[in-house]
Amino acid sequence: MRLLPFLLALAACSGPADAPDASSSDADASSSTRDAGPDAALGDAGSSDGGSDAGPGVRPIGPRPVTPTPLERGTLFAAPDGAGTDCSQAAPCDLWEATDQAEAGDVVFLRGGVYDIDRNLYFRGRGTDPGPAIFESYPGELAILDGSSLAPLTEVYIRVLGDATHLRLFEVRNMPVSALSVRSSDHVLEGLHVHHNVGSGIHVHESYDTPSSNRNLITDCVVHDNSAAGIDAADGGNSDGISMSSGIDNRIENCLVHSNSDDGVDTWRTLDSYVGYSITYGNGIGSGNGQGFKAGGAPPSRGTTVEHCISYSNRSAGFDQNSGVAVRFVHNTSWDNGVGFYGGSDTELRFNLAGDDDPRGGSGTDEENSWQRGGPVTFVSTDPSSPDFLVPTPGGPFEDLGAHAGR
Repeated sequence: MRLLPFLLALAACSGPADAPDASSSDADASSSTRDAGPDAALGDAGSSDGGSDAGPGVRPIGPRPVTPTPLERGTLFAAPDGAGTDCSQAAPCDLWEATDQAEAGDVVFLRGGVYDIDRNLYFRGRGTDPGPAIFESYPGELAILDGSSLAPLTEVYIRVLGDATHLRLFEVRNMPVSALSVRSSDHVLEGLHVHHNVGSGIHVHESYDTPSSNRNLITDCVVHDNSAAGIDAADGGNSDGISMSSGIDNRIENCLVHSNSDDGVDTWRTLDSYVGYSITYGNGIGSGNGQGFKAGGAPPSRGTTVEHCISYSNRSAGFDQNSGVAVRFVHNTSWDNGVGFYGGSDTELRFNLAGDDDPRGGSGTDEENSWQRGGPVTFVSTDPSSPDFLVPTPGGPFEDLGAHAGR
């Protein structure tokens, strides 16, 4: 398994929020602007077959390329300078008008450029007959939703409501609170680049007592540098990369999440969440906890599974059960974190690989993990720019453990 594709993606999209390639307001942004998005730099090596050296059918770790929806499927069109109510390709409307008009089965293309999010924006799904409503950058362009005109902590939100909305291939940055707030069920967030927001990058949340934000999928997204450190009373302690605070059967797959002030991925107060094939690093700024993957929290948190994930250089634990009940950590790799894996009495840890100075904390049921086999854990490379980053040494006692096992 080669990690080079995700590192190339990081180089393309981890610059400052006002980087020149992300600030064009031209509604006819060129394809080169679109190429600055989170998936464009992955290249062929990041395709769904795992790359040229991964073998057929091997699933990659980290974001994969996302195929744009064909232009001919477009039914509504918005632009940064759009006006009126036509919402046609020849006469695009503004984004708020397009979201109001969108019905099930519509494909709403957002022309390239910067959309000034100066008031609440609601993406409302209206069912799946004849199909979900899709909101996506116009093919070959990049739509950027930007909240920089608002003061930090201004309560202006981008919310995903209703059901069965697909958000694809656009960027959200500089929002004064959480960037994307998912408040209902059966939505898909795919190929998004979410960064430099004050609150969490993506937050799935509705009711703590009656879970109602269920079966959402967050996939192939790059989420980074979301922080309220030095801004809010918690000093960044509530700004995760991806936070799931309620709901049942939500999934995070093939995401890259880094440099957020609290945790990378947090499934606090959720039921039966799944996190797979994702990467976290560099989380923990200000008073944030700094866990790579936090797999639970206050009741009713139960049943989070984290598998085939990589967590490195986070301030605290790479993988933490955090009081979640019946958490499973299977085939994950941890390196250079405060502690590798931390479990509770009913946490299941199997086939994990920890190259941290302190590989294991807490309790739980352990089976065939590196700390049980003994001996120093060695990797082909600990250089994040290497295609062999955190691949266990071939022929060694740990090559069947961790995120890369079987690749």
